Order: sequence, then C-alpha cells, then structure tokens
Amino acid sequence: MEPQVILDQEPTTLNAQTDKIVLYGHETCPLIPPVWLMLKQSRVPFDYINIRTDEAGRAHVRTINNGYESVPTLVFPDGSTLTEPSEGTLRAKLRSLGYEVPLLARLAGLAPQLILGAVILFAALRMLGVI
Repeated sequence: MEPQVILDQEPTTLNAQTDKIVLYGHETCPLIPPVWLMLKQSRVPFDYINIRTDEAGRAHVRTINNGYESVPTLVFPDGSTLTEPSEGTLRAKLRSLGYEVPLLARLAGLAPQLILGAVILFAALRMLGVI
C-alpha cells in the first residue's frame, strides 16, 4: 500500500479519522527516507504530509515541537508523537502497536549510520594504503 500525500487537511482531524500514522517531513530532510522505508517495510498504514507545501501541517509540527519545524515528526492514532526518532525508538513504538519490523526495515532505519560508517572505513583503509 502506497502512502498518500495529504494536503490542506487539519492534521489532528486527519489522524483521528484514519487511524493511520501521520509522517510529517519535507523533501530535503535526510531522516525522512529511513523512516519512510521502515514504515513501508513494516506494512504500517501511514500518510505523509510535506510541511513545505502544507501550512496546516507546518503549524501542527511547530505546535508539537515547541515552535520548531523538526522532522520527521510522527503522530500516532492515539495522539502520541515521536520527533526525529532513532531506529530503535521507532522500532519499539511500532512493535508496541503490534507491527512486525523485519530486518530489512531495521537496516533501512540505520541507513545514514551505515553509509557514514562505510565512508569512514573506506577513508581509513585508503589512508593506511590498504586500498
């Protein structure tokens, strides 16, 4: 199931009506793809709201995050929220909601750390003359 991009809807009403997780973000945030992939791989129903194009979504994110536009921000059907969650925090929340988080989803959540680690390893091996 592909997530829908929702525009111009009141976020709290949207979440209460659909019983889906709402993922707030924008296209330039590097943390959105790992969260998106974890939700998708775990088969979690969710909607994505781009806070750069949706003023109500932007205002809701600011309210949740004390005036900051911190993303990713997730709003769960019970009203709880996570902002910029780590892979482990999001995995634990999804499991608490009854979703199975497969290995591929966990790796997707760790993508930024894995890429950084690979770059550092490559640089170290190159500096040592191994490669």
